[in-house]
Amino acid sequence: MRGALFNMISRRDSATYIWREEGGDSAGFVQLYLPEDQAHAHLLCLGATDPDEKQEAESPINETAWLSLLEGAIVAMGKRGVHSLIAEVEEIGPELPVLRQAGFAVYTRQDIWVFQGAAQEDVEIEGGTLLELAQEVDEWDVEWLYANTVPPLIQLVEPAPPQNGQIWILRDAGELTAFVHIQEGSVATWIQTFIHPSGYEQSTAIVKAAISLSDGPASHTIYCCVPRYQSWLQHALVDNGFERCKSQAVMVKHLAMPAQQKAGELSKLLQAHRAQATSLLEHYGQAPERQPTLARD
Repeated sequence: MRGALFNMISRRDSATYIWREEGGDSAGFVQLYLPEDQAHAHLLCLGATDPDEKQEAESPINETAWLSLLEGAIVAMGKRGVHSLIAEVEEIGPELPVLRQAGFAVYTRQDIWVFQGAAQEDVEIEGGTLLELAQEVDEWDVEWLYANTVPPLIQLVEPAPPQNGQIWILRDAGELTAFVHIQEGSVATWIQTFIHPSGYEQSTAIVKAAISLSDGPASHTIYCCVPRYQSWLQHALVDNGFERCKSQAVMVKHLAMPAQQKAGELSKLLQAHRAQATSLLEHYGQAPERQPTLARD
């Protein structure tokens, strides 16, 4: 609740909506994060009061309030032109079935790892720093690596690498092998790694270098998000002192639907008179005078 109130005051990229039950005592609020692209919104907080103490004892969720809040959030985001609504919830928890009822589907699962040790020294390789800060000239390579490491289904709701924070890259023989996204917060650091399979042997060193790049104090908590399609990375995290603290399901509700349009008169005409493919020999025949070269013809 304290975080939700802070977001209302300090963050311009969040939207908060409240709901009250008609003729009842239940009430609740839902808060969403809206990135700059405005195409995908993230569910930040959702909570409701429940005057029925018996129901509250059986389940921590007031389903009636939650479903009403989610329905209202979907309508509000649709009016703002948002394409999809994303929620990261406990992998095994009471939120998941309620979100399913609201039309959300599980797209992937992820594990959150935590590191609470002291920052380590920079990792050196061949006389230089292992990771270097990405420049504008590296944007194309970062996009290419992201497209080749993230499954197409996930790219539907996360079409580009993270835009906030800093991106550090690793090149091997001129080719981009990995990049690390680091976002510093007031009390913790958030890390995501994207490593090409060819860079698997360096994954432990990459994670170690990412830890050293945290600007926070030694007591700063570092979190690393690892999607299940990158589950092999957990060995590198364990080697560097990380511990798994939470498993989540990433759920998505699509708000945009493909528009059905009737074909125009020209489209119907083209469909009715499609050109038939023919071979060159059939076109020119077998006579020597009808067999010119393609360059001359």
